[in-house]
Amino acid sequence: MKRNNQSLLELRNEAKARKPDFLRQDAHRVRKLKKRWIRPKGRHSKMRFGLRGYRKSPSIGYSSPIEVKYLNMYGEKEILVNNLADLNKITKENEVVLLSSNLGLRKRLEILKKAKELNLKVSNLKNIDSFINNIENFFKDKKKKREEKKAKKETKVEQKKETKEEAKEDEKEVKRKVLESKKV
Repeated sequence: MKRNNQSLLELRNEAKARKPDFLRQDAHRVRKLKKRWIRPKGRHSKMRFGLRGYRKSPSIGYSSPIEVKYLNMYGEKEILVNNLADLNKITKENEVVLLSSNLGLRKRLEILKKAKELNLKVSNLKNIDSFINNIENFFKDKKKKREEKKAKKETKVEQKKETKEEAKEDEKEVKRKVLESKKV
């Protein structure tokens, strides 16, 4: 008898709620030990023996049902997307896009436009349209600022050239006057 995914998801959520935090042995006592799981390896370790009163160790009994393993809380399989080619991996209805965290804004924008075109859901974004608009506005403002800065720099260069030319002309006049004064 096969249970439906919704009841399996509920079962998984209940199991996850009861699951203890698996910490390294004595991590709660010794401050310098990181609070992450490392298997106890000591010869006389009570935690390795699984004695009562000591922290629990991870075991297969804490795992999720196989049918709902790797699904998010809505029962959808998230597929990590790093580039446009990864969007082609998404074929089924219950698969959604999960944008990689180390994507730049330009590539993220390309991927979101393509996902919107293919009518795909993006799990780590609530509103794709507003995000796309914000990014496009950001790029427009950035381009405008860059053009303004470039124009400002060009005017400064022109002003420097003009002042250099004026300085040369003034220098020539001074030299002429000096030569005229020596002749007299």
